[in-house]
Amino acid sequence: MSTLEEAKKAVVEEFSMYDEWLDKYEYLIDLGKNLEPYPEEEKTEDKLIKGCQSRVWLDSRFEDGKIYFKADSDAIITKGIISLLIWVYSGREPKEIAEDDFGFISEIGLKENLSPTRANGLVSMIERIKELAKEKAATLDDNVLTAEDAKALAPLYDNVVLALKQVYDPEIPVNIYDLGLIYELIINKRHETYIKMTFTAPTCPMADEVLADVKKSVSDVPGIKACEVELTFDPPWDQSMLSEEARIDLGMD
Repeated sequence: MSTLEEAKKAVVEEFSMYDEWLDKYEYLIDLGKNLEPYPEEEKTEDKLIKGCQSRVWLDSRFEDGKIYFKADSDAIITKGIISLLIWVYSGREPKEIAEDDFGFISEIGLKENLSPTRANGLVSMIERIKELAKEKAATLDDNVLTAEDAKALAPLYDNVVLALKQVYDPEIPVNIYDLGLIYELIINKRHETYIKMTFTAPTCPMADEVLADVKKSVSDVPGIKACEVELTFDPPWDQSMLSEEARIDLGMD
């Protein structure tokens, strides 16, 4: 994947190939046609970008340290504009996007050659992309703990572990923590908790209930502000993940 600077330079060079703005509009329309499909059921009010004359939906996901965008619009030119922004910024680190000045937009003269309403919509799109990137960058910063942070959070961490030990697997009489079902437990500086967990088998019939119990038990710990629980089966659970206490309880030692 090209760097952000390379991507912006490529856009400037591409636009410079066209002398007439009619041709540049055609180029934007073609870009819009290449947007990945946006499911109709996901075109909800909370995904609409405020300030756009036409409707523009924008969503994001975070994966492997990068933020990825997807979007759609009910207007062909606007769809091309948001497609251009996604082509440049999707798949970048949140901080890189948040700190960028989007100056290439001025270089290609896009804002100046749009109607006032479309130009305002362009500004709204840029602001929303930066806003999503800033939110994720701030969250990542909160997850970076100094030694002092970790020491201060240690009692809270212990209380969360105690809460997890109150939740039991529906098929084995051992709590989920000692069973080794908790793969990751993170508490950030804002006292928000992230838990990645699994089950002994993907077909657990009580999975939804257990996940809800985990979230409630942790959320009820004094000092915890929020709790997010993610389910995974990679790697699959096996008996090597049992704690010593669980082995004793199950008569395995």
